[in-house]
Amino acid sequence: MMSAAIMEHSKISVRRFFLFSILSLSFSLAGGFSAFAEEINCLMCHEQLAKEKVVHPALSMGCPTCHSGIDAADVPHKKTNNVPKGLSSDQPELCYGCHDKTKFTKKTVHAAIGMGCTACHNPHSSKNAKLLKAEPPELCYNCHDKKQFEGKDVHPPVAGGMCTSCHSPHSSDAGKLLLSDPPGLCFNCHDKGEFSRKNVHMPVAGGMCLSCHKPHASDHTALLMKDPYSLCLECHGNVRKTPHAVVGFSSAGHPLGEPKKRKKEVEDPLRPGKKFYCGSCHNPHSSDSVRLFRYKASSPFDLCVRCHKM
Repeated sequence: MMSAAIMEHSKISVRRFFLFSILSLSFSLAGGFSAFAEEINCLMCHEQLAKEKVVHPALSMGCPTCHSGIDAADVPHKKTNNVPKGLSSDQPELCYGCHDKTKFTKKTVHAAIGMGCTACHNPHSSKNAKLLKAEPPELCYNCHDKKQFEGKDVHPPVAGGMCTSCHSPHSSDAGKLLLSDPPGLCFNCHDKGEFSRKNVHMPVAGGMCLSCHKPHASDHTALLMKDPYSLCLECHGNVRKTPHAVVGFSSAGHPLGEPKKRKKEVEDPLRPGKKFYCGSCHNPHSSDSVRLFRYKASSPFDLCVRCHKM
């Protein structure tokens, strides 16, 4: 009969063989030891990274896709390269592995790109669309002075946080990261017909919308750069030097809407609620009448009788 020692040794050998067979089969199914290491479920410890509403598709590709410099099998993890977070390469080059680089390298590039994609985007998951760390415009205010976007008159896209309706967040072939140059960009919301009548104001014809208007916010009506009267005189200064509109009838000339020390501003008689100024008689954009008259008129007298009933 076998001795007790021999029988025990035989049992141990059988157990070892059985365990080795199971491990060999497991590693074969998993693709070997390296594949097993890559398939470590990082979310067992880092579950908070994928808990938000919008999850980065890259997570389904496995964490080593981006964090190849992290040895996940070693706890605490060790970095095997000199890139922050053990990333495979620095941002934004890492992101270009999936995202089309040409969309980020046009003529004008957002300075934030140089800060790395994660300056604006959460690389794992976010409660906001596009994996943004916050909704615009609050996200934009992390770099852009919020005061520049506040005033008595705020451009509706700004008030609605629609920064990307006018600007590309990454890069653009137009200045200021605009999606296209003015006035084409402006015509996406503003009726082009209002700016292309028979007689067009020179700045409008030249696409110089921003020579008169602020694109974000202003303390003046219609997002103007200055008080309407003062703004018009920047180009039409000669109007102030001689009587205007009523030469031969009055040496004082027609009032132009000059700012005066009075409690109540003079209102436009034909546009209740609007201030009286040059634009009360002249359309600042375009007109089918001579001299950019706001209303149908072939002569100044035709225009006068609209307010001064005969």
